[in-house]
This record gives sequence, C-alpha cells and structure tokens, in this order.
Amino acid sequence: MRKEERQKHQYFYLINIKLRDKRSNKELNENDYIRLFKDVYDKKTHAESSPSKHCIFRTLFFDEQINGIKYISGTLAQFTFIKNDKWFSLKSLDIDDEFKVPNGLFPDAKITQVIFVPKAHRLAYKINSDFKTKPYTIKKFLNIALNEVCKENEYVQIDVETDYSSFEKILNANFIKKLTIDINYSNFDNGGDFKEFIENDIKASDSSRLVIEATHKPNKTIKIKESQILTGALESSISNGESEAKIIDENGRVDTIKTSDYPLKDYVYGVISSFDRLVLEKIINRFRSDGKN
Repeated sequence: MRKEERQKHQYFYLINIKLRDKRSNKELNENDYIRLFKDVYDKKTHAESSPSKHCIFRTLFFDEQINGIKYISGTLAQFTFIKNDKWFSLKSLDIDDEFKVPNGLFPDAKITQVIFVPKAHRLAYKINSDFKTKPYTIKKFLNIALNEVCKENEYVQIDVETDYSSFEKILNANFIKKLTIDINYSNFDNGGDFKEFIENDIKASDSSRLVIEATHKPNKTIKIKESQILTGALESSISNGESEAKIIDENGRVDTIKTSDYPLKDYVYGVISSFDRLVLEKIINRFRSDGKN
C-alpha cells in the first residue's frame, strides 16, 4: 500500500527579477524571461554568490503550466569554487606542484528546489536544514549570471522581496531623523496608489532607479504618512529596492532600520510534491491578483 504524503510547512525566499529594454520603456514579456533562463541554463553559467561560493542552475524545466500560467521549475546548486592553483600538503609541509583537482569538480555542494513565474517575474527557492543560503547571496549570483546572457539591448534589475513588517517599522517609528530610499520600478505589481504613482513617474522619466534622501527639521520627525512621494517610494522598496531609516526609539536611543535586514521568509503548507503549485498560486495572488500581465 502506498504511503500517504505528509503535509508540512515549506519555506522559501523570493527574488524579484526584472528584465529591461535599454532602448525603451516597453515591458518585456513572458517569452523573453523564458528565453533568458534557457540561455543561462544551456550555457551552464555559474557565478559568484559570496566569497569562494558559486551557484548554477542544475536542472530547469520550461514546458510547465498550472491553470494556464507558465512557470519554470528545477533545482539550484551552490558549491565552493576552487581554482587549481598551488596546493599545500600537510604531509610534506610544502607546496605540492603535481596535485590537481579534476576539472569541473567542486566540493561542499548543496542543492535546493526553485520555481520561477515569468508573469510575476518572481523566483522562489526553498530553504530547509540542508539549504539555508540567504537571499542576498542568490541575488548576487542572479545579477551576474543573468546579465551575462542578456541581449545587448537588455539588462536585469534584481531585488530581494522584503517582509512588509520592515515598511511598518519605518512608517510607525517614534521619531525619524533621516530616511534614504533607493528604488527602481516594478512591472505591473499590485500595490497602493502612492506606490503606483511613484513607479509610473520613475518609468516616465526614463530613469533606471531613484534615490531619495530626506532629513528632519530640528526637533521635528519626518512625517512619511503626510507625503505621497515618501509613502509610495517606501512601499515600492519592499519589492523594488531598499530603504534605511535612522530613528530615535521610545527609549531615546538612536537606531537604524534597514529593509535589507528583513527578507521575506514565506511558506506554503502541503505535501512536498505540491510545492510548485502552492508557491505559484501564492505568487500570483500576491503580485498579479488584478489580472495585469
């Protein structure tokens, strides 16, 4: 008798990948994203994710659909990248000029499951006891590898999805001395009116990014809620950049809140074989529930 799969919490991080056209504000479509990932996979492109570590897509499957929504599923590997330079022998206490690691073999490999949804341009990778890699290291790999295989007229902007609590912490801070926001625009993500306003404005200006620095008046806090620009830009930074606020807390201590310290650790609940479907549904509901392409 077949053993029934047990349902469990399955955790993942989200990366926002935006493929841009250098020549215009035209939004690139699902097929462009699929072609980008096919190129990085077919060329076996690996790139640095952190000092001495590289990542590569181990497997990718491109003909997947759920309820008519295309997605790419597969696995991602991270390993220690070693160059065949000089090796030191503890036995002889000298350099071993003859020893070489076989080409193409690297130690300390670990592998995890990934899913990319072109319609929402979000990549999710599973985290567990074997694969605990933080999202900013995966962001670094993706930024190098995907930009390496782009067409000449294209470039990629990548951001780590941030927990909404970071937005609320800054917005509701006791006293804000300084606020720095560094953002780019999304591709039709769901969001509030102020967020939509600021992102459309960045796009209309032909800017690739916008940096805002607000400082307080003497003895006055920065009133983010009274500003459409600051509110919209701060909300946008959850998915499309980073924000940092220097605050004074309730105890009179100066503190710094960085959205980059709060990557979104999301989860779905179900059997292991349903991971792709559950994550896709969650991504679409969060970022494309308004039906935009």
